[in-house]
Amino acid sequence: MRKVKYEFITEETIEIEISDEWGDKLKAVKREEWRLNKVEERGSVTFADLDGKELYFESKEYDPLAMIEEAQYQDYRKDHHRRIREAFASLSESQLELLEAIYVRKIPVKEYAEMVGVDHSAISKRLRRIKNKLEKVLR
Repeated sequence: MRKVKYEFITEETIEIEISDEWGDKLKAVKREEWRLNKVEERGSVTFADLDGKELYFESKEYDPLAMIEEAQYQDYRKDHHRRIREAFASLSESQLELLEAIYVRKIPVKEYAEMVGVDHSAISKRLRRIKNKLEKVLR
């Protein structure tokens, strides 16, 4: 058994006993926390380091945060477009034709239903099925 000091958020400190196994785990966690803090300190930049480099922050072109956000946004867009292409590739020819007629050529549902010789409620059900299928694929 080991005795360790535990400090509450209220800054009250008490001494508790823990097993050697938990003591080793606590020691490893504290060591890793210390190591991460040192790594973070090495990578930090002070205002003195920026002396003469202020022009980098005058426009978004040189702003490192804006560059990171833009790269993340580009990655998101690529993935989003890929997922949409895959979702539409999962649809049948007739489903794609229906979507094109209704949403691209702007043919009203009733008019399209008359063109293919079915009731407009059948077309509405098909559109609902397509929507559900796309939602399922895009999750």
